[in-house]
Amino acid sequence: MGRTGRVALWLAIALVSLLAGVMSALEVRGALEREREYLASPACASVPVTASACVWEQGFTVRESDLHTGERGKVPSATLLLPDGTPWKVEFRDSEPVASEMRPGDPVVGVVWHGRIVEVRDSGARRQQTTFGPVGWPADRLGGALAFLSFGLIALAGSLWAVVKRGDRRHGRAAAMVRWHGAAVGVTALLTLWAQANNGWPLWVIWAVWGPLTLVLLATMTASAVAALRGAGGYDLFDEPPARPPAAEGGPVPGAGGLPREYRMDRGRRRVLMALLAAKAALLMFMVWTEDIPPLWFQIGLSALMALLLIVFVVRTPRSATLVDSTGIRIRGLTRTRRVAWEEVREIRAQPLRGSDGGIAPRMIAYVYPTNGRRKLLRNLDDHGYDVEREVALLRAALAEHRRTDTAPDVPAA
Repeated sequence: MGRTGRVALWLAIALVSLLAGVMSALEVRGALEREREYLASPACASVPVTASACVWEQGFTVRESDLHTGERGKVPSATLLLPDGTPWKVEFRDSEPVASEMRPGDPVVGVVWHGRIVEVRDSGARRQQTTFGPVGWPADRLGGALAFLSFGLIALAGSLWAVVKRGDRRHGRAAAMVRWHGAAVGVTALLTLWAQANNGWPLWVIWAVWGPLTLVLLATMTASAVAALRGAGGYDLFDEPPARPPAAEGGPVPGAGGLPREYRMDRGRRRVLMALLAAKAALLMFMVWTEDIPPLWFQIGLSALMALLLIVFVVRTPRSATLVDSTGIRIRGLTRTRRVAWEEVREIRAQPLRGSDGGIAPRMIAYVYPTNGRRKLLRNLDDHGYDVEREVALLRAALAEHRRTDTAPDVPAA
């Protein structure tokens, strides 16, 4: 899919998300009112004959239950029997904690409100809302509104930016940074909602957790967009890679006329690394938010740190490169750029990487040895896409042509 197709897809997804977010936001108020009405409802003085706003607890016996495990589109359900044998069908949003333990013949208590069973309580006093239960719906609607609206607004802004500035590569990269940060903000809202529901926190915790994390993501989004506009942002994660030097070819090694040269990580390898990092971050967050040992401040702080590190890695990895021109070598990493002028270079070598099997890690890498200081890794100049020996020979030829004659004499590299 080309750049225009990607922008059009982002624009369509943003508009759909905005529509879903608006619908969820409109439902939040109604869900809050229904939940408050239920919690404030008095107990019925006697068995209600018609649907009533009072709450009545009725004993039932389980006739059958079905979790519908593995069946798409179906939720756990059960059939409850009144003392006179009248059946009541109930459905649950999920299987825990009551539905999964219900067996035929088990006694349960059903809470009846407005003529429907809204909650089921087992003999162990565990409670579970049915699909008609009003408790918890406001949090679900609020989380959906936050996720869809935040993602939709940011992604729409990034998509329209790319449309207005189409053809401008720097603006295109900046707009892509905005769109992907919008996706991160939306995912953060969903994870916050999941943590709130899983831990039984009050509704205000969603704002307390999601707000600071969103501010961090917006700050990194702004910094990334500004860096892209200034030309320091490198290449977009899903952009086409730059032209690569020719791999193993016959013939003599060219001289300095082959400069400038760039060594960058190819797009496929970047995607694999991003997927691995995202999976590990998700696993870590799952462990942190499902364990009872870490305090809340630790969970929030670690989540913010992981989100920041993930965004920094996603944004800065495409710019990581080794750039070689007539002035010397620039090694651009995630956080800083190191420059080594030709007159400061003592040696350039290719070396095997110990313990590498050639999978994610390369087998052969290259270093530059300055006259002062320790050796420096030539980032991305490895055998994942390059003929390392040939490229090192070319760089040595450039070194011989560009190094001034008054530099220090060569000494064996450590």
